[in-house]
Amino acid sequence: MNIVEEMITKGVSIRYELGVESLKDEEYRIECIHRAHTILCSIFNPEDDVTFIHRTFHDVKDKPTDKIRLKRFFRTQIKQLRSYTTSHWYEEPDDQMYIRQWAVDVKMKDIRIAYVIECIYNSDFARKPTSDGQIYLYNKRNGILFHMYDDRGCDVCSLDQNVLLPLYHLHRKWILDYDRYDIDQLFNEGLTGITETKEERELRQKLNDQKVADSKMDLTIDNTSNVSHHFEIPTAHATKFAEEVSLTGFTVRQISEENKRTKFEVSKVEMITLIDYQTHLMSMYGKKYGAYTGWSYQQMKR
Repeated sequence: MNIVEEMITKGVSIRYELGVESLKDEEYRIECIHRAHTILCSIFNPEDDVTFIHRTFHDVKDKPTDKIRLKRFFRTQIKQLRSYTTSHWYEEPDDQMYIRQWAVDVKMKDIRIAYVIECIYNSDFARKPTSDGQIYLYNKRNGILFHMYDDRGCDVCSLDQNVLLPLYHLHRKWILDYDRYDIDQLFNEGLTGITETKEERELRQKLNDQKVADSKMDLTIDNTSNVSHHFEIPTAHATKFAEEVSLTGFTVRQISEENKRTKFEVSKVEMITLIDYQTHLMSMYGKKYGAYTGWSYQQMKR
């Protein structure tokens, strides 16, 4: 089995957010590239033996090709380039598509990492240079696969979740908040053990739907908003609450303190269409430390 499929079917992964919704243009690009490079440097040493994998996806009607521009990704001449064609596979086979894969074994220091990151970043922006496919880096020393799928984020995968634990701690703030609850459960930290009943979930989603409907917002167009979540936390737990939530992509702000209760506002710029995951995550923090009292929003000007 190919290492990519093996990681997907048998391994575990952490998904990191690279592109930050609240940043624009050059600031967005700089932060994305900074995060990708920082995570890569946490996984790979210059002398590590690495398998560089490049994949392209094709319709079965397309004419197969053996041409691929890989030399540009390396500082030295590449040797023993391996390639093969297989049916398209992700969660299940697709007989209307096929994958063309190239792989080469190199030292990490021989890969033009800054150029690789730039090419992947450019993929969704119709700019050159571009990766012309999906790139995966597999570290033979620690068994970690790195995949920056585009400017939005990257996956770090391994067959051994203990190998990923230091990365979970080191870059916890950059974990994609959409997946944060599940990743906490995987590593038995954070919100582990804090659960939502069926009745609680149905009520939360009903309130979300009603608030969105009342807003009369057109969700088929850009609905990016500054969403604020409100909490009342016993002052005895306020510090721990603020510390844990500060390890997310949300901004924490203390509003007031009265009668041994501290009010907080936790905010993030994101699409209203993603409000259900936000309220689930926030209600779990409220359940762990005190009380979650709901959310408000201010739509961003287009």
